[in-house]
Amino acid sequence: MRSRLKTWIKQWQGILLITPSVTLIILALNGAGLFQLLEWATLDQYFRLRPQESPDSRILLVTIDETDINQVGQWPIPDGVLADLINTLKAAKPRVMGLNLYRDLPVEPGHQEWVEVMQSTPNLIGVEKRVGDRVASPPTLDALAQVGLADLLVDADGKIRRGLLSIQPENEDVQLSLAARLALLYLEDEGITLEVINANQPYYRLGKAIFMPFQNHDGGYVDADAGGYQILLNFRGVSATFDTVSLRDVLADQIPPEKIRDRIILIGSKAQSTNDLFFTPYDSTIFAPPRRTAAVVIHANLTSQIISGAIDGRPFIKVLPTLVEAVQIFSWSFLGAAGSLFLLKNQRLNPKSVLQLLALGVYILLTIGCSLIGTYLLFLAGWWLPVVPSLLALTGSAVVTADYQSRQLQQKAQQKYRRIFENALEGIFQTTLDGRYRSANPALAKIYGYNSPEELISTITDITTQIYVDPNRRTHFIKLMEQQGEVVGFESQVYRQDGSIIWICEHARSVCDDQGNVLYYQGFIEDITERKQAQVEREEFTRELFRLNQSFSQFVPRQFLQLLNKDSISDVQLGDQSQQNMSVLFADIRNFTTLSEAMTPQETFNFINRYLSYMEPAIIENQGFIDKYIGDAIMALFSGSADDAVNAAIAMLQHLKLYNKERQKAGECPIEIGIGINTGLMMLGTVGGKTHINSTVISDAVNLASRLEHLTKEYGVSLLISHYTFDHLRDPSDYSFRLIGRVKVKGKTKRVSVFDVFDADPSSVRQKKLKTKTMFEQALCLYYQRDVSKAAKLFQQCLEFVPEDKTAKIYLRRCQN
Repeated sequence: MRSRLKTWIKQWQGILLITPSVTLIILALNGAGLFQLLEWATLDQYFRLRPQESPDSRILLVTIDETDINQVGQWPIPDGVLADLINTLKAAKPRVMGLNLYRDLPVEPGHQEWVEVMQSTPNLIGVEKRVGDRVASPPTLDALAQVGLADLLVDADGKIRRGLLSIQPENEDVQLSLAARLALLYLEDEGITLEVINANQPYYRLGKAIFMPFQNHDGGYVDADAGGYQILLNFRGVSATFDTVSLRDVLADQIPPEKIRDRIILIGSKAQSTNDLFFTPYDSTIFAPPRRTAAVVIHANLTSQIISGAIDGRPFIKVLPTLVEAVQIFSWSFLGAAGSLFLLKNQRLNPKSVLQLLALGVYILLTIGCSLIGTYLLFLAGWWLPVVPSLLALTGSAVVTADYQSRQLQQKAQQKYRRIFENALEGIFQTTLDGRYRSANPALAKIYGYNSPEELISTITDITTQIYVDPNRRTHFIKLMEQQGEVVGFESQVYRQDGSIIWICEHARSVCDDQGNVLYYQGFIEDITERKQAQVEREEFTRELFRLNQSFSQFVPRQFLQLLNKDSISDVQLGDQSQQNMSVLFADIRNFTTLSEAMTPQETFNFINRYLSYMEPAIIENQGFIDKYIGDAIMALFSGSADDAVNAAIAMLQHLKLYNKERQKAGECPIEIGIGINTGLMMLGTVGGKTHINSTVISDAVNLASRLEHLTKEYGVSLLISHYTFDHLRDPSDYSFRLIGRVKVKGKTKRVSVFDVFDADPSSVRQKKLKTKTMFEQALCLYYQRDVSKAAKLFQQCLEFVPEDKTAKIYLRRCQN
């Protein structure tokens, strides 16, 4: 459990340090009032963004503008005009009237009339100013206790955001504001009176509304003057939010009585010349200069707030306790730090710092947006939460966490680099441009045979001459660095301290300043001496293996292995076999026994090898391979078309002509060969015992090919093919051939048709055979039909035209016998 706790603390130590630290800093700055103006500006913006509320039908404003003043002809408005105004309004029976005009002095004409009106109007409330420079109330109304305070609370930026409900001067009773007196008088008729909720706290209930006094640190305020009984103004809006009529219209009796009856009437000036104007949250916009609001409209907002809260339950603006605000700021600070840490530790973002910063920026913006939306929605419900400190705590924690995490990563990277530098198996280095070691790790010193990096650095003053066996290699290294800025896998021979020579592989790059000037080179080297030795041994082994493979391929043809689906001779096992449709070629030297009797064994081997050297290429060039040599005989296989075998046989006979010319030049007699070809299904495989195996081909087709080779001597021709091979030729007309007989192979009942292919005959003989081909085959047909007399005549005619035709002579002799 303790180990798990330590791990958790280690992982979150940054957040555990940053979150409270940033929170304390933000709280200190907030306590110093640095964010007060920003908080007020945010609150103002929320008021402006809030949907427009419907006008309060319980309040009517009677305003005095410049036109009214011009029409009356003087300012202040004469007492007689005010008397006429109040009498006209009284006639429509309003519930209560508030006069937001200072009337501490008579304004003739009509003062006496005005005094009589005030004495006869019990629902008329006048005003006085008690805060700051005092302005007295009308004496008549003061004597009747029909006076309210006209004081407005102006914040440091000149705007009004609070409403004054009452004050209690020394040794005097509580004095209510104009808005409070009007609202209480109006609510009395509704049966709603003020109740004390807590005798120890100045909390009051008025209908559905609960009143709690403003404190000097409520909301965004810092050390505000909270004297008297204040509340935060929950503005309904500007003058357009209230029904408004002008003084002149009332005096002209142009206002319908029902518009006045049973309503709160507020009378005041909105003329610019009277200067009874103030800034409110609604008076500042981005696209227009600020405009001030008449004091009578502000009193109307406060009055509406009180009666709307009491009757309709319209919310007042509430704030969080100071401790809860601190917890909120701490929460946003934690959210910023935790989110920043999560994004920076995300493995998919970690390698890409730009993407990290972008993701962090998006996170901060989204969170700020959510905060603004959330606090705005809470504002609509009547709550004013601190915005600026929370957002600064969020942003500050996120940025500080990012910086902290970056420093942690840099520190870890440095520690990791130091561990790698000290413990790496490769030699890590930095070299100056003039060929000295700037830094080196222990592995580099060990590679070069020094006891320590310090000894290496102090000893080697010229890398080119002291380290490199071939200084030109170092020169080439420098040239590559200048051209490319880096080298990879640069191999060289170098001296160790004891004078021995080793191989190294070098990887390096240039390190430049901001202007692109090279400062030094850095990289690492590997000792590849063993690898080089192994490479030499491997190359020698490869060459030896190649020679062995070449040797094995002379005994077991590569094509034979392919037909067995084997990659190497080492894969061949006893009993491996494969069935293929192939052509088999047998070739043999005629009268070889007689020839060999006149030669020594050495001469015999030389003769055979020389002969075979002429024959082998003809087979290989036509996609065949030699299965075996049987003395002077050759057995070759063709896995492709039958044409390959026939073309190989023709080429062998052509090569034989060249070989015979060579023999004749040497005074030796020419030789003759016979070739037989057959095509059919054959079984290829390995036979033998435990200690010796051999490749072989087993098939009746092989026997027939061997039989055809023997028949070449009997028929006096060089090349015979079976009708099986003939049937597999792509186009028999490509060859010079003729049918010369039908033979019966030993062990078989069916006869096989045999064809003489004479493409290799001398050109004159070949042309004559082609001309007599039809005659010869007719004679052969008559011979097998036992019409020997006619057959003899035709064979005789063939011989007369082709005296060299040995086959025709043989058949003529048979006919005669």
